[in-house]
Amino acid sequence: MLNRYKFLLFSLFAICSQSYCQQNVLQDSRNFSGTATNTVNFFQSNLMEKYDIHYLKLEINMAPNNRFLSGTCSYKITTTQSIDTFAIEFKNNMTLDSVYINGISQTYTRNADHIYVSFTTPIAANTEITARFVYKGTIVNGLAYGIDTASGLTYAATVSESFQAREWFPAKQMLNDKIDSTDIWLTVPNPYMAGSNGLLKAVVPVVGNKTQYQWSCRYPMSYYMPCIAVGNYIDYRNYAKPAAMNGDSILVQHYISNKPGYLSSIQSFLDKTPAFIEKLSELYGLYPFSKEKYGHLHAIIGGGMEHQTMSTMSSFGLEVIAHELAHQWFGNNVTCGTWQDIWLNEGFATYSAYLMREMLPSFYVTSAAQNMINKHQNIMSQSGGSVFLPLASAYDENRIFSSRLSYDKGAAVLHILRFQLQSDSVFFNILKAYQVQFKDGFAMTNDLKTLAEQLSGRNLTDFFNQWIYGEGYPTISVGYYKWGTDSLVININQSVSMPAVTPVFKGLMEYRITSLTGDTTILLNQTTNIQSFKVPYNRIPTGVVVDPNNWVINKTGSILPLRLVSFSGAINNKQAKLQWETAEEMNVRKFEIERAVDAVNFNSIGSVNAITGASQNKYAYTDKEPLSDGFYRLKMIDIDGSYTFSNVIELKLSSTALSVRYNSLTATLNIQTNNVANDNLQVIIYTMEGKKVMQKEKAMSAGSNELNVNLSHLSQGMYAANVVTNAGRKTVKIKR
Repeated sequence: MLNRYKFLLFSLFAICSQSYCQQNVLQDSRNFSGTATNTVNFFQSNLMEKYDIHYLKLEINMAPNNRFLSGTCSYKITTTQSIDTFAIEFKNNMTLDSVYINGISQTYTRNADHIYVSFTTPIAANTEITARFVYKGTIVNGLAYGIDTASGLTYAATVSESFQAREWFPAKQMLNDKIDSTDIWLTVPNPYMAGSNGLLKAVVPVVGNKTQYQWSCRYPMSYYMPCIAVGNYIDYRNYAKPAAMNGDSILVQHYISNKPGYLSSIQSFLDKTPAFIEKLSELYGLYPFSKEKYGHLHAIIGGGMEHQTMSTMSSFGLEVIAHELAHQWFGNNVTCGTWQDIWLNEGFATYSAYLMREMLPSFYVTSAAQNMINKHQNIMSQSGGSVFLPLASAYDENRIFSSRLSYDKGAAVLHILRFQLQSDSVFFNILKAYQVQFKDGFAMTNDLKTLAEQLSGRNLTDFFNQWIYGEGYPTISVGYYKWGTDSLVININQSVSMPAVTPVFKGLMEYRITSLTGDTTILLNQTTNIQSFKVPYNRIPTGVVVDPNNWVINKTGSILPLRLVSFSGAINNKQAKLQWETAEEMNVRKFEIERAVDAVNFNSIGSVNAITGASQNKYAYTDKEPLSDGFYRLKMIDIDGSYTFSNVIELKLSSTALSVRYNSLTATLNIQTNNVANDNLQVIIYTMEGKKVMQKEKAMSAGSNELNVNLSHLSQGMYAANVVTNAGRKTVKIKR
């Protein structure tokens, strides 16, 4: 269903006006009213789980611009359990004249919009029975009717998604029980015509200046798909010829207002329907109802509804045509298994409409790229919300048909999945296999995940947890600088809109590095909120663009282009002298100097404030107590808190007259010196976080000396032992 404002239930009277000149975008002109179904007022008897429906026949009498209906509803069913009470949904406001089970009139009761028939002798499991209902009444919801002056249409049409089938015929409104075969016979006053699902088998004159239109569908169909529409129609036809049919064709049948000039105003759009059928058949497999037809029923319902083989539409822009057609694969051939999985219908249909823009661009004014940008903007207009419906919202139609989450975010996450797989062939093979594996049935979100993992060879748990079941989106901040002449360091800082639900979004992201001599696009795989990447790059960067092709739902934070011209150091008078030079500083607050024993576990030892107002700046810092073998780097912090790191340098003190060894078996530090004069030896033990945990000093005489320091009292872990004498310094790593 395509309906941007999601008014799901219809008022008692609706006459809608729409622009006579059809637009290439959907305009929702519905002014229906009503309260959407929710968990408070919706009830279904679990007695309906005791049987399966095989066949439905509706024989309906109706007229346009009228909400009264009369007729019969007949079922063939098979019991799956022994039943002593047969139950089916039907609105209490409709008049029920009689009920027949196996051709015998039955006593029945009605309660909470259900019909109940009790049996003295229970009907055994695996028994085939027939049920027939004779009824009439004025439909309250689930029917649109009126006179549209703009198009000249006088009409009445049903729309049953998601819980309105029971408004106009007795129905088992459960997604896991498809009706195997359906006949719908509609008797309407002349000269009006009536459209429905499947093929038109006969048009039969009826007494009273009426005509019966006999429609027949032999494909399985969900309970909300049967439809009826009556109006002053003309029958306009064209044909699709998918490659898989080897020259054969599919009827495309449009029931359109017969007002002179109206067809010509929309014909160019209708005539593109065959091309859409052909293209979607390439992507997903042959149109699933190819032995019957596809078509359109004209009725002012405020958008479009994907009735199987014949969608009902208010207008005929390309967006709504492509969307409802795609539902024939995603929604009709394969139906969502629960309303929590509605994105498998609406997200796929919305993405299919996007794909038509991408693959048939000459048909459109707005590009596919702009269409996806618009979707992302709508999604990020609020911080949270999951694609998968929470159980508490499973009967809330306003949430089921959320344009932001079920439609746009559902489509956008499919776009992300396509990008993460890095293979269109794998992506579309998954969608084709989905159509084959769940053909004529239903599927749930985890079914798609399992299939996608099997065919891609990828573990998609993170993807589904963050994009389908999770909430929110990331904001990406970037810091970058040159490392030498042939590399670029890119530091990524990811913040998220719903950290309590989805703390990090893992996966691939494109980055475009711009320069005066050309742009370069790279692919980085982020696994944590803060991550640094070193990539080959021999140009001078002028900027970095996050996700330049708009694959992923995200916002861009700060971009910190600090060009570190140089960073070096030297040992002078037993001190480490560090110096660095920058250019193109923008919003830099300060530089933190970090030191490590192992070039991995760095700790801050000081900071220098950034110089403002100069295009090229020089800095210096002295480490007065350096390690004998130390590693240094700069943490360059922006005014908004984002930061990047410099390259790492190593500085060593001369230590030829000093030997330090650690014996892990005895937990003893052995120190040997060869002094030319009396000396004072100092031993300092640090944790790898830079915390001092022990300090020992000892006077040493001239000549050779040896000292053993017992470290068995230290807790297990990693330490650094810094030994200082006049002969030099030396640092060793210790593991207790």
